[in-house]
Amino acid sequence: MYQIIQSFNVLLPLLYGGVFCLYFLFFFQKSDLLGKTASKGLMITIVIHLIHLLIQGYHYKLFPIATVFAALSMLSLDIALIYYFIERKVKEGRTGIFFLGIAFSFQLVSSMFISYKPNTNDLLSNPIFGIHTTFTILGISALAIAALYSLMYLMLAKDIKQHRFGAIYDGLPSLETLEIMARFATGAGLILLGIGIFLGHLWAYRVIGYFMKLDPKIIISDIAWFAYLLGWIHVHFRRVRGLRMSILSIIGFLIFFITLIVVNFFESTFHQFI
Repeated sequence: MYQIIQSFNVLLPLLYGGVFCLYFLFFFQKSDLLGKTASKGLMITIVIHLIHLLIQGYHYKLFPIATVFAALSMLSLDIALIYYFIERKVKEGRTGIFFLGIAFSFQLVSSMFISYKPNTNDLLSNPIFGIHTTFTILGISALAIAALYSLMYLMLAKDIKQHRFGAIYDGLPSLETLEIMARFATGAGLILLGIGIFLGHLWAYRVIGYFMKLDPKIIISDIAWFAYLLGWIHVHFRRVRGLRMSILSIIGFLIFFITLIVVNFFESTFHQFI
């Protein structure tokens, strides 16, 4: 089984690298055949990556975030998965070069430095905790992707305003499409993260008997998510669009992400497992 897992570790960066190259060519050449091939290649890579994580989890009896490098592989899959669904939803694949580049880099580092060890923490084999972590990472990944789409919107809008019709103008989809992709990613991220937070509370209730534990990490994380949700509701119902929406999306994610980093400086017995 170990040899099979190691084979996947070698195969995955090759697959992500190959798909990244296809999206790179598609960005500059805009060939429909290249776009379809890249999308199918990404789907195959995602399926193989899922199989790898299932085999790894079954063999080592733990969820695949036991180490930093294992978590990088999980993050690589999440980015690829969220991007793939956005691409399928909007039917636009010219932004794949950016997200597959990130996914490839994370998986390459993971495959180079990952090491496996027996499970010494029962938390990592708890099904509810595993599902909670999956939805949480997916949600944060989707919000990060939304912020990147907003950044692309600002870059393209700036080039159009300054009449610079270079590679960014030629390669990126229209401003309207980028805005739609950012909105979709934000909505998906808030829903996924909300499910993850709820499952975290459910897990805490089963372990300690309290649905809401007075833990600084938990309280601040909940408030940060709720504030992000209120911001999204404001943007949606006030019909904030264009540059203003993109700026708010980037600032909102940066505040949210910095808040999560600051929260991790608090002592907590609930989330110390890596």
